[in-house]
Amino acid sequence: MDIEQYRWISARSLLNLPKLDRCQALPPETWTPASNLWCLVFISHRWGGEHDPDPTGSQLAVLKQFARRIEDIAEVLTDEPESPEQRRVRLARVPSLNRQGTLQAAHLIFRSLAYLAESVPEQMGRLETDSILDVIGFWYDYSCLPQDPRTPAEAEEFARALQDIGEMVASPRVSTLVLRKEGDGYLGRGWCFAESMIASAKEDVFKPMVLRTDRWDEPFAFELSGAFSRLKPQIETVLRLWEEERSLLVMQVFERAINETAGLMLARADDSMSEFVVAATAATSAGVGMFADVQARLFRLREGDCLDLAMELVGVLRRRGLGCRDERDEVLVALLLLKSSVAEDAKGDLIWWEALKRFTQEKSLVLIRRGKCLKWK
Repeated sequence: MDIEQYRWISARSLLNLPKLDRCQALPPETWTPASNLWCLVFISHRWGGEHDPDPTGSQLAVLKQFARRIEDIAEVLTDEPESPEQRRVRLARVPSLNRQGTLQAAHLIFRSLAYLAESVPEQMGRLETDSILDVIGFWYDYSCLPQDPRTPAEAEEFARALQDIGEMVASPRVSTLVLRKEGDGYLGRGWCFAESMIASAKEDVFKPMVLRTDRWDEPFAFELSGAFSRLKPQIETVLRLWEEERSLLVMQVFERAINETAGLMLARADDSMSEFVVAATAATSAGVGMFADVQARLFRLREGDCLDLAMELVGVLRRRGLGCRDERDEVLVALLLLKSSVAEDAKGDLIWWEALKRFTQEKSLVLIRRGKCLKWK
């Protein structure tokens, strides 16, 4: 999967946008190649309208606040000893990590610096000329993927991106930031369910972070339960480092706070941590098991029997109550979940990778049994 095929909006460009407009309405300078970015952020969100995901501008507003918070934190990090006045200025700009938006921003900076140190240390000098805003990029579907109506070239770009979007979300280079608010029904929406499930299944500890758009800059509500509740004193102690520690250098305090807090909360999240991570509910952890009946039906097809795979997948999502805008989106969500669950070279009657490719190319998903094999009709 080629990360470079996707359009990324740098944090600096985001601050200059008057609106998260449709992709084709934005000027070419809106996007930055992935090769010029240290941290890539996939934005998962509910659409606020049928034809415009952010009709009131509330999502863009909180993302701009988020970008400014990233800039504030980056500018106060220093390896130089601080004077009392410098400490006062630092704490005034970033008074607490225990805030909606601040801990998430700090974690993305940490990921950016970690990627830089491991992969492109020769670019370290860029921070002397470029801002952190120039090296963090966001992917927002409506503004980064060609929307209807599309030209033939745009339709090809759209199909190619959809075929690989699961791999993009699962990439170790990509962090997922989920925009949530009270009562939004996020996990009841097909695309949101798929995005969060794929991101949660990543092998590294960087699970999808939640940013509450209705609680910006408010303290986290650590409603910990069960075994996880034993971590609460440790989390609160580490968060206080930023406000109270005077003997360590700022960078050391920052690195410890992010390593021991954000990483800990992401790696060991449970249902009670939904203010910072997507709750690991039975629905998301169940994953692709909900398609078991479809796979069983394919196995039981007799010689010459046909099955409309698209209609079967639509039925699965509707029975699970996962809402989508239309039937096409239902098929896409189901195929994305199935494709993300298997390797590209998986053996068997059906390769889900091929099914998604066919669907994005407007080809039939009707299958027919021919001997021991399933063929596309």
